[in-house]
Amino acid sequence: MFRRRLTWCWVLLTGITVVILARLTQIQVLQAAQYEALAEALRTRPDRLLPAPRGTIFDRRGTPLLSDVPAYDVCLHYAVLSDDDARLDEYLYGVARARRRADPDADPRPLRHVVAELREDVAAMWPRLARLAGLRLAELEERAAEVRARVAAIRAHVQQRSPRVRRIAEENDFLPLLSDLDNAAVLAIRLEFRDQPWLRVVPGSRRVAHDADVAAHVLGRLGSAAPEQIAKDPLAADPLRRLRPGDRCGVSGLERAAELSLRGTRGRIVEERDGRVLERTAPVRGRDVYLTLDLEWQRAIYDLLGEAVENAVHPAGAAAVVIDVTTREVRALVSYPAYTYDRFSRDYASLRDDRQHLPLLFRAVGAQYPPGSICKAITLVGGLSEGVIRPDERIHCTGYLLENNPTRFRCWIYNQNPGVTHDMLDSPAGQDAESAIRNSCNIYFYRLGERLGPARLCAWFEWFGLGRTQGTGLIEESPAIVPHEDWLRRTAGRGFQESDAWNFAIGQGEVTITPLQAANVAATIAAGFWAPVRLATDARGQAIGTPLAPSAPPMDERHLQVLRRGLWRVVNEPQGTGYHARLARSDVVLCGKTGSAQTVPRVISQRYTLEWPDGRRAEVIAGSESEALAGQPGPPPEIVGRRVHETFPQLLEGEALPSHAWFIGFTQAAGTPPGAAPRGPVYALSVIIEFGGSGGRVAGPVAKRIVEYILDHPE
Repeated sequence: MFRRRLTWCWVLLTGITVVILARLTQIQVLQAAQYEALAEALRTRPDRLLPAPRGTIFDRRGTPLLSDVPAYDVCLHYAVLSDDDARLDEYLYGVARARRRADPDADPRPLRHVVAELREDVAAMWPRLARLAGLRLAELEERAAEVRARVAAIRAHVQQRSPRVRRIAEENDFLPLLSDLDNAAVLAIRLEFRDQPWLRVVPGSRRVAHDADVAAHVLGRLGSAAPEQIAKDPLAADPLRRLRPGDRCGVSGLERAAELSLRGTRGRIVEERDGRVLERTAPVRGRDVYLTLDLEWQRAIYDLLGEAVENAVHPAGAAAVVIDVTTREVRALVSYPAYTYDRFSRDYASLRDDRQHLPLLFRAVGAQYPPGSICKAITLVGGLSEGVIRPDERIHCTGYLLENNPTRFRCWIYNQNPGVTHDMLDSPAGQDAESAIRNSCNIYFYRLGERLGPARLCAWFEWFGLGRTQGTGLIEESPAIVPHEDWLRRTAGRGFQESDAWNFAIGQGEVTITPLQAANVAATIAAGFWAPVRLATDARGQAIGTPLAPSAPPMDERHLQVLRRGLWRVVNEPQGTGYHARLARSDVVLCGKTGSAQTVPRVISQRYTLEWPDGRRAEVIAGSESEALAGQPGPPPEIVGRRVHETFPQLLEGEALPSHAWFIGFTQAAGTPPGAAPRGPVYALSVIIEFGGSGGRVAGPVAKRIVEYILDHPE
């Protein structure tokens, strides 16, 4: 009996010893790093993070366009920014205890009295801080509310993944409230609040443009990181590079497209509880980014567009794109008008409300226009490639398409000169492929579109790069519209109709294109294949943007030669629609296609009918729904009706719809054999003058001046 008890005693003692050893092993070996970090956290203050400057954006010549200059941010602890009294008390008790540990004899009063005094200091801080920052108190409170909203959004996102989390890291940290302060304001704030530990002045930077307003749309802007950007940040696992509430990041243009390159690595300061620095890591500036654009070309083209717009009957806006055909590098990406980069925040309201000129619209990549007759180049290659027409086959220009309805689907020359056709002027035998392109004969392309059909036309549009982005990586870049039958069913509730083939063949109807796509169409004709463009590279030469695969195999050179000969004749023969774009040079010639794309006027304002819950109604003239609803008294009304109030251009009753003026083309050495792949300096370009009317008389001369400039100012 005694031996049995002794055995059980030894077993029990052995088991206890094993459990203790296992626990010691877990604590001292397996979880040593975790407990070491916890001990370090108890010994030190929370890490202080130092903001890192962003990389500089250069043009292709190495001219700096955007860079950071020193500035300062004022950060407050989140407990002070929050509207939670319990959280604030918890934080202030921590401040009081830390002060007492540092100097036990400094303030013998009970902690609750010290905390009450600290609360008064926090309340008194707000009006003083607003005064020193040059803001109204209400503005400062709005900024604090924005910080709280961002933190709340991040907390909600984290809790969806980890429901047990009650407090996120940002709620125990210092967050920016004021940014980009100058030295004078910073010095005053530091002196005023030097004894308040919940406020820190942190060295930072301010983004400055260097005489680069003509590229403002391309460069883009910084803004506060939105909760969804923070949640989807590819660098979220890196504590020194991830986005945090209050951080600035790229929200548009290249600033956004190249965010991961431009964003730097924060510095870090680790301090003892008494303030002694244990570790200091300096911030690392972000990597530089190089545009393929030439700023001098960009500036000159911007001025040429501005002159054309201001001389137009209906001045609105314009865009131009220049592409190096060999490399597909974008050399100019111009939208007119632009805005002054450094005055953006101050001028935003007036820029937003200018609905005639739309200065905030990045036209070159984001505006969708009907392509008009520039689309005929694609239609011709499609018809020749599909074998539905031969280069020498002739189609008579009859002035109008439908025998029983001569008022619709007419040739442009018949519209301008009733009774006149292209056959009458120079081709009694009818239009062949080259002369149809040179004359831009609608009747020829109506018939060709009829043979191809809308489905095959849409396929050829896609093979020339329409309906897709071109590879810039810009968030503003639009794919525009290739109106396949499924798209028509989704958006218009119908399938293809007979008239779709007629409209699509001449670039009207639902098909749309961007100026960047139009320039790449010209590059595709010149090179014989579609390829994505390149707009920027990082410091290692890696292209910025999403890699894209070619949309189609190289095209048949025989068919392209027919088109190229026709495009040469458009510009270089007196009968051509683009003769005003002919270069007065002996070394280089310009080949191209004009277009006058009929469009509807731009809506400037609408007359909204508002209805309140009590049945009362009123009409308001405004530029948008939000503007119509803003400032309405009482409960929010509902919009129950609307009609157009003002348009641009303002048309008289019965007046024809306006047209955008287009030109696309490419350069080639004067000695290039007719129709052959271009030689020499080969640049493709597109020009559009909104509501400009004739592509040949308005956009063509602008294209000529652009080409003359870039040839006279080589890199």
